Amino acid sequence: MTKFSYGSGESVTDLLATVSASERAYDKATVKTCPKGQACFKYSVLATADLKIETTSEGVTAFSTVSGNMEFESQGCMDDSTAESTAMSEAICDIWETALAAEFAKDEEMKDIISNIKATCGKPAKCNGDECVLEADRSGATTFGFYAILLSFLYLI
Repeated sequence: MTKFSYGSGESVTDLLATVSASERAYDKATVKTCPKGQACFKYSVLATADLKIETTSEGVTAFSTVSGNMEFESQGCMDDSTAESTAMSEAICDIWETALAAEFAKDEEMKDIISNIKATCGKPAKCNGDECVLEADRSGATTFGFYAILLSFLYLI
């Protein structure tokens, strides 16, 4: 996770500092070598949602809706021949959007305040060697498994 905030313009409230370092990082246990015919690709994900915010002033409670934002950098093993296609990018976004909505819906504190989740994904780009793996963790492994990293992220939310 590289960004976590709500609001827009000068009224952006940055929440990334409230997320523990372990929740912002990937799970080292998901590092693996891609199967034959696949390579490590990296891509970005921007997720937006509507957040219902409650404020109380002079004894009066009011609700307003603001835009929430989350950004991620992710990697995954993908087929060389289709990884950079528009269809692949759309499929990745569909998975993220569905999974984020499901995870927020399960959370008692979030289910009634987060709605209209949308994901936009950057075009996957092939990693150069082992650049997808943090330098300290490059012990011969070259990539992350897409589903493993996604499931690790969802577990951390």
